Amino acid sequence: MASGQNYTVQSGDTLFLIAQKFYGDGNRWREIYEANRGVIGGSPEQLQVGMVLVIPGSGGNSGPGGNPGSGRGNFQAMLEALGAFESGFPSGDPRQYTSENSLGFMGKYQFGEPLLIDLGYYKADVYYGNGADKNYWRGAWTGKRGINSKEQFQNSREVQEAAIREAFNLNLQRINNTLGAQGQSLNNYLGQQKTYNDRGVSKTVTLTLSGILAGAHLRGPFGVANLLLKNEVSQDEFGTSILRYIEEYGGYNVSPADFS
Repeated sequence: MASGQNYTVQSGDTLFLIAQKFYGDGNRWREIYEANRGVIGGSPEQLQVGMVLVIPGSGGNSGPGGNPGSGRGNFQAMLEALGAFESGFPSGDPRQYTSENSLGFMGKYQFGEPLLIDLGYYKADVYYGNGADKNYWRGAWTGKRGINSKEQFQNSREVQEAAIREAFNLNLQRINNTLGAQGQSLNNYLGQQKTYNDRGVSKTVTLTLSGILAGAHLRGPFGVANLLLKNEVSQDEFGTSILRYIEEYGGYNVSPADFS
């Protein structure tokens, strides 16, 4: 193996996400794979929790725990890192767009029924969180951007990439509105280091716009607002903490102009 820092694979990791952590560029995942082919096996998809990888060329001060956001890149880099984790497939893999998890969340960014209803792509009286225990996709599609079925949505990269930008814009508006009703502004929080209690563990994160957007994608805009206003740390259905998203996707060079 090449010399470098060791890293133990954690639940939810992909090679893209690990490369993003250490290099600030998830597209360098092949370097990690080639250096660890003997550990991982003949396919990068054989990555498993607990494997100890050598990260080529990484110094002792890089990677997780280093300077938040150092060299993490632009809005597109943030989307690629988020999409790799959400879908379970590395950047550039077409299976990102057709992936679907056990609760019926689908696509590169694991869209659910409530979000696509809010964005105007889908409509239903009974849906996940409102009478249904998962995303069954039994409602109707509105034809927005030419999408008239779940299959069309899964097979349209362009529409999914447009929809995540619409989602970020909507979530940011809702966060700002909720904070504003309490006499607060998101600008009061950005750049701050805050310590929270996450299921009995003290966790300090730096609040950045990219991390806030990712946290809202995981737990909704009101989950972010509750974190900021009430220090309430929430988790998704699989136990993923909002703080993980705020930390791992924080520090990218993102502005509202990238998605509004």
